Amino acid sequence: MNINKFESMINKTILERGRSYYLEGNVVDAYEQRQNEYVFHIEGSDSYEIIVEIGNEGEIVYSECDCPYDGPVCKHEVAAYFQLYEMLNQDTANEKKQNKKKRITINEVLTNLSKDELINIIINITNKDVTLKNSLLVKYSNGDSDQELRACKELINGIIRKYTAREGFIKYRDTSFFVRELDEIAVKALNTDKVLIALDIAFLLLDEAIGAFQYADDSGGDIGCLVTETLEIIEEIIDGREESAHQESQLFEKLLAKTDSEIFEDWIDYKIELLAICFAFAEDEAYRQQLIDRIESNINESTTDRYAHYGNESMLDLLFQLIEHYGTKEEVEQFIYQHLSFSSFREKLLNKYMLEKNYDKVIKYAKEGEKQDQEYRGLLSKWKTFRYEAYKKLHLKEEQQALAKELFFDGYFEYYQDLKELAKSNFDEFYTNLKIELKAGKGWNHESFFLKIIEEENDIDEIMNFVRSNPRYVEDYAKILVVHFKEEVLENYNNYIKAKASSASNRKEYQGICQKIKKYKEVAGPTKQEEMINELMDIYKKRPAFIDELGKVR
Repeated sequence: MNINKFESMINKTILERGRSYYLEGNVVDAYEQRQNEYVFHIEGSDSYEIIVEIGNEGEIVYSECDCPYDGPVCKHEVAAYFQLYEMLNQDTANEKKQNKKKRITINEVLTNLSKDELINIIINITNKDVTLKNSLLVKYSNGDSDQELRACKELINGIIRKYTAREGFIKYRDTSFFVRELDEIAVKALNTDKVLIALDIAFLLLDEAIGAFQYADDSGGDIGCLVTETLEIIEEIIDGREESAHQESQLFEKLLAKTDSEIFEDWIDYKIELLAICFAFAEDEAYRQQLIDRIESNINESTTDRYAHYGNESMLDLLFQLIEHYGTKEEVEQFIYQHLSFSSFREKLLNKYMLEKNYDKVIKYAKEGEKQDQEYRGLLSKWKTFRYEAYKKLHLKEEQQALAKELFFDGYFEYYQDLKELAKSNFDEFYTNLKIELKAGKGWNHESFFLKIIEEENDIDEIMNFVRSNPRYVEDYAKILVVHFKEEVLENYNNYIKAKASSASNRKEYQGICQKIKKYKEVAGPTKQEEMINELMDIYKKRPAFIDELGKVR
């Protein structure tokens, strides 16, 4: 919808009510909040705020009113559109008049001012805008560590107040702007020469970024991106360090201590990433042992909580990386065997045996995994897949066929081709029995798999039988069935559309019926389509909206 011709796109009743609000002066305040984003305050039965964002070509890309109306556009928004149209066209008219004279730019004005005058201007502006003041202090100050951190903290707090002041929560539309302003702290952390201060600044930002999940709508993923970006900055600070042994120790201790922060209580993935950054110090045996101790302190293998199980597995994977890099082959294998209750380690073992072509061991440990993880469908199928590949490599066709069928009925259609190949000597019997099992089955995938195999085998008779029992599918299969069962298919198709029409009760549903009639023409031809339209018009002559939509099909 474009602001220059919005009137034709809005319900007439709502349009007239909004026009009345506009003409009667109910729009009491209107201003441009950001480039192309406008705010309007309208007095009605209550006071309402409307926000409208437009594109460069005048397209209304976002519009919201805080009134309770749940329709697409309310009368308050309409009033705002009229006001915005006036504002934009007034600006255009004024610009044309002013362009007749050479306009003085702000750059020309400021260039002619003295340093003292410029300083006074900046001080006056920052006295009215604390966030701007803190932003300038963060960007250009070069004090001691306490001063630097205080300036960053005050800027962060100012940005938070700015965006949460009204409702205590940052709405979706403002989250990206909030994150963009916090990026200034990220830039400061990257550009600070003193690595310890840089790390402290990055930690400030990390705390607030993770905390923001509680008071900002992150539907667009902006907060998550900020956390990831901050962790990358921390890694960059650590990787780029050139410090003395003493400062190396301070950095490691500071980083390791941060991994125990309460902010990670519900965010185990971020803790894992921070611990992984500590690997930069692992060449030193003493640091490595401290890191191992810290990781082990985060593991509780006795827990039955699934989320905690996932956290334990992630921590163990960090330990495994350290052992794999710094330990012996025996230590690596022992670690894997000790942690087969975790799927990632069982998978490592099975992949190892597959590479070594030790298929008997693959079968053994895959079966153990199936028994252990039988309540987890994804893991169960994973271990079955390993076992299936082992049977295949060992040419155990009977076991392979039984497991392929099991996986097929578990929802993995790709095994149908293998089943066909294994049963090629007696395919007709296999195919008939499989159809019977799928018809009798009650699983979520049985009907869809039945349809897939009869489509793949081009089983026209079976498809027709299915459509007879399930008339709604006539629309999907009419084109391939009409060649062999023309009269029956056309009759079923006709009855199906009429049945759908009898339950339609609004314009959207009528439009859906008309789409079906257009598809019907592709099979039945224009004459049959016209007959159907005429019949429906006669049956539903008291439904003007339906008659209107039917008229558009011709």
